[in-house]
This record gives sequence, structure tokens and C-alpha cells, in this order.
Amino acid sequence: MKSRKNIFILRLINILLFFVLIFIQYNSVFSIKIMHANPMLPLALLIAVCMFCSELTAAISGLIVGIFIDSVAATPQGFNAITLMVLGLAAALIIRHLFNNNVFSSVALCALCTAVYFLLRFIFMFAFSSSLTESLTYLMRTAFPSVLYTAALTIPFYYLERALYNKFFKSYN
Repeated sequence: MKSRKNIFILRLINILLFFVLIFIQYNSVFSIKIMHANPMLPLALLIAVCMFCSELTAAISGLIVGIFIDSVAATPQGFNAITLMVLGLAAALIIRHLFNNNVFSSVALCALCTAVYFLLRFIFMFAFSSSLTESLTYLMRTAFPSVLYTAALTIPFYYLERALYNKFFKSYN
């Protein structure tokens, strides 16, 4: 019973963190941009969460976070839900079978997943609706710096999630 209670408390803390990050990401009160680079904070936290949970939990977490983002973002409905569900599942599988669970893997995996996210976003939102110059400008001035910015910001999220999982589950390693 204590394990179920710990899981519930951990999931509740993660949901609150996702709400706060989505609010920070999509409000217009203050900006976290550096020039044109806008980090995808919920994706960075999702990667950190997926590193410490099962594949099913990672896919469901990605789906829920994607639905929350779809409700406030200016992307096609369902884009973030499907994309983040697949990226969450892929991150959990890659950590489980390919990478070690450490901060360097977290940064590399976050950079990879963020690059895939921005590439898909580019394909669905910019590639066919704008000129070649505008498309390349988006890739070089917004997408690529955002990938690096998000990957750098995944470091505190990794340590936060590791501390939470160590607190609620002493023997994760």
C-alpha cells in the first residue's frame, strides 16, 4: 500500500510541475526566450520523467502533457499529444535498452527528442506554407537554438526527478 501511495504522490508532483512549466512556456507575462530560441520546457521535463518510469507510464505521461499543451498552443489539434506520446515512449525505450541512466544520456536524449519535435513541427507548420528562405530561417534561427537551449535545461530536471525517485523509491538503481 505504501508503494501505491508513493506512486500517487510522485505522479501528483509531476503533474503540478508540468502545469507550472506549461504555464511558464505559454503565458505572455514574462518570456524565457533568448533571442529567437524558445526552450520546450515540458518536453525537457517529460524526458527526465521518462528516464525513471516504465514505457507505459512514459507514453501516458507524454499523451497527457501533449493534450495540455494542445489546449493552449497554436499548433494543429492533436499534434503535441501524438508527438509527445511517441517521444515519451521512445525515450523510455531508449533509456531502458540503449543508454545508461545518467545526466549525459539525459542531455543527449533530450537534444535528440527536441530535434525530432522541432523537425516535425517544421514539416507540419512551415515547410509547405512558407518560402524556402522563411523555412530555413525558422530552422536556423529558432529550431536549432531551441534544441540546444532545451537540452541544457534538462539538466536540472534530471536531477530533480532523480531526487524525487530516490526519495519515494530508495532502490531505483
